[in-house]
Amino acid sequence: MTLDWAALKHAYGSAGDIPQALRDAVGEDPERAAEAIEHLFSSIYHQGTLYPATPHAVPYLAGFAADPGTPRRAAFVGLLGAIASTGDAGPEVLADVEAALAHEAGRLLPLLDDADAELRHLATHLLGNLPRECAAEVVPALRARRRRERSPRVVAGLLAAAGRLDPSGSAGWLAEELAPGKPAAARAGALWAIVHAGLPWPDAASEVVLDCWLDGSPLTNWIWSDDPFGEVVARSDSAAFAELCRTLLERGTPEAAEKAVDAAYERCTRSRSARAECAPLLAAGVHHPDLGVRVAAARAICDVPWAAPAAADALAAYVADPPPAAVEDANSSEGRLFAAALEILVVLDDPRWREPFMAALVSGGIVPHLVGLLVDSDVAVDPALLAVVRRRLAASPLEWQEQGGGYDELLARNRWSNELSALTRLLRHWGPDAADAVPELIRLVPYEGWWAVSAIAAIGPAALAAVPALTRARDDAEVSWRHRLECAQALVAVTGDVARLAFCVAEASGGEPVLAARAALRHGLPLDDLLPALRDLATVDRGDDASDVQARIDAGRLLLEAGDAHAPLLAAAGALDSGRRVAQAAELAGLIGPHAADLVPRLRQLLDDRHDHADVALAIRRVTGEGAPLVDAVRRRVPRMGAGNWLVEALCELGPDAAPLLPELRELAYGDAAIGGIGTYGHQVRQDEEERRQLVTVLAELTAVPRSWKR
Repeated sequence: MTLDWAALKHAYGSAGDIPQALRDAVGEDPERAAEAIEHLFSSIYHQGTLYPATPHAVPYLAGFAADPGTPRRAAFVGLLGAIASTGDAGPEVLADVEAALAHEAGRLLPLLDDADAELRHLATHLLGNLPRECAAEVVPALRARRRRERSPRVVAGLLAAAGRLDPSGSAGWLAEELAPGKPAAARAGALWAIVHAGLPWPDAASEVVLDCWLDGSPLTNWIWSDDPFGEVVARSDSAAFAELCRTLLERGTPEAAEKAVDAAYERCTRSRSARAECAPLLAAGVHHPDLGVRVAAARAICDVPWAAPAAADALAAYVADPPPAAVEDANSSEGRLFAAALEILVVLDDPRWREPFMAALVSGGIVPHLVGLLVDSDVAVDPALLAVVRRRLAASPLEWQEQGGGYDELLARNRWSNELSALTRLLRHWGPDAADAVPELIRLVPYEGWWAVSAIAAIGPAALAAVPALTRARDDAEVSWRHRLECAQALVAVTGDVARLAFCVAEASGGEPVLAARAALRHGLPLDDLLPALRDLATVDRGDDASDVQARIDAGRLLLEAGDAHAPLLAAAGALDSGRRVAQAAELAGLIGPHAADLVPRLRQLLDDRHDHADVALAIRRVTGEGAPLVDAVRRRVPRMGAGNWLVEALCELGPDAAPLLPELRELAYGDAAIGGIGTYGHQVRQDEEERRQLVTVLAELTAVPRSWKR
């Protein structure tokens, strides 16, 4: 029976294109083959997620991988290994994928004896991630290959595969591979396999780590792990970990020392107690003779302030007399150390940042992030600092001059734009104290995308000189309504005259009713003349384009503020039906409250959506008063997304009904493990501390004397 591929789904919809992609992937045209292989990776294994079409593609991929005559075989082995190693799919899809892979095990075993070492390396990952039921067939083949294998990476992969497929049965074999005299890759791979399988931490583990990693990494570009060292030492207790990292930092190669610093930082992101414990090691890293180690340590300290005081003197000495590359190339190691050192000194409120910062800003050697840090750290204006900000603004071109294209130009252009944004944001933060910078801001008024106009508004009456420029931009029909309204509102802040804003709002109502209404509400103007346009925008279906759906929702929210519940209900319903902006549509339904009861069946259908279930559950709570879906959603979302504002909102909405969550939330707030979820690398510690503070506050409110829980 012919398979109906079109009836199956992959990441982009119908899988009707998969048969042709499979044919092209093994075809003679290398360009088409490369495109087809990329499509297979992105469609049936999309960023680690599997789909109903995936198990049906497995036999074809296995046939390609097993045939020595197939061109580009490594790509198919790699794709099969990626499919086998992920668990991101619904239960039915996972079961079908595992069944398909298990059925192909016998055909894939000969890959272990292929002449190509890289193919064998990839094959260990594929075979080791087959379903556990394949262990009886695969593990003996792994053992047999170990006796003949000469490639260090493949040896490590064989051991990793055995440990994953049959942990208890392979424990003795893995322990034997730890013995002194065995190749470093084998010892490292065996130790990683032991750790990954959850087997007991061996007595000789610390000795193995030092023997294997003191002089560099024995496992480079290893398919099983990007950071085998970090994953191994993560299992060690605090005392052993500290000793290992200290030894590597003091006696190891620069590569080993940098791994020690990285491992210490990684431990800080997972454990709250580790932050103070690892501080001395990170501080010592900024004294290391190797520049790369010093960079790694300083960047870690940016997120782990416990180490900052002990590192301050060394960092201040560096920024006081930096090498030319530190201010000439922000992407160089010298430039990254310079930026990290300044960031640490600013956060410490150590005045030694000021002179180097100002000198580098004038010469263009400051990354925009550091200017933004002055806002976040609430650094006050002073005449010298304001003077260099003005000089830098005055020297910045108003438009980017093309310089030949390419990635380097893209980076340079982004930095130019980000710097102007950061500088004007800083002036906005300083407000009236930045009045001397009005001339530099005036030249930016005609241009959108920066904070110049809002900076003038923040300066207020002291920015009277900007009135002509603001008026020209406000009245320029060639300028976007967003910018025209922004200029009109700045004129109100400078002159106090609301009349022209009212006229501008009326003009904008035909083209940008949402922007016009927001400006009107911000200045206490009536919405009466805008209501028809807003109702039209909220109630008329203009298609499923995400921006159109967002505009409907925005209009609905504004109408709700004006007391109209019917049009917002239609806007929320239309967005839910489109499948676009679901979270925002659910939020609007929740704001409508009980009048959105007709939307509840549609909301319930989305409770299993892995992205929007928490927003949907919150809406159901607000519409019906039902708490169980939101309690369940909190439990599901915290491990994936962490805590933060969304959790505070959910808990305040639940009030006393959050009681079932309290034990696990107290552990999250007061335990040693950091709050999990998605975070930005380099900011996980600060994010955890902030989310913990929020959680502690709301838990105190939840357990205090009963009160109104609606915020």
